[in-house]
Amino acid sequence: MNNPYQESEEVSVQAAAPNLIQRVIAVFASPTQLGERLRQNSPWFVTLSIVALVSVVMMLITPAELIREAAEAQMAAQGREGAPLSTALIRAFGIGGIIVVSFGGAALVAGVLYLIFNVIFGQSDTTYRQHLSAVAHVFWISLLGGLILFPLQVSKGYLEMRLGLGLLLPDEPSSLLGYFLTNVTIFGLWAAASLGAVETGLSGGRVSAGKSAGTILVLYLLFAGVMAVFPTIRGG
Repeated sequence: MNNPYQESEEVSVQAAAPNLIQRVIAVFASPTQLGERLRQNSPWFVTLSIVALVSVVMMLITPAELIREAAEAQMAAQGREGAPLSTALIRAFGIGGIIVVSFGGAALVAGVLYLIFNVIFGQSDTTYRQHLSAVAHVFWISLLGGLILFPLQVSKGYLEMRLGLGLLLPDEPSSLLGYFLTNVTIFGLWAAASLGAVETGLSGGRVSAGKSAGTILVLYLLFAGVMAVFPTIRGG
């Protein structure tokens, strides 16, 4: 005879462990609920690998002439002379960069979140893996932005195109403010707000949605500001 309590427990565990498709949908539709589910089950590797793989595919299908033009423009902006690297080598470096940014970036962001939410906010029962899982899933929002932007970049012949506040500028950015606005994108803001909601779910509601989202949005804007310093210093 089946134990009704055991069946109830199995149903509860299944409800707390949605599959990949359900988790991806939840990133966009109900990030706070996703955070609650990630408290019980915190997958990250496969999720992050798929995001990186799709990004690699986009790199591989980028027209060679656009890659060469982007490399030449970067060299000119840096005041460097000589022929750029071969397209194949540029693609190889690009693929390596995607892997490093996807996995290394996620690991770094998760570490910062662990420090803030566990040490500063006193949320001692969440683990580094849970924060890493949250970051890995929110990367799907950035991936969506990339999938939308990629055909626009190819059709316009400009790989540096961004969907963000930089579109408000009349000309190409040439100042710290201009580069900062270019770095603040629609999907970046969306991902930051969504990550805040996921972190609220991870905390079990102990950290409010406003506090969580506000903290991560501030971190995102600070990062955009720091990244704007480098092109400002080198003048392009």
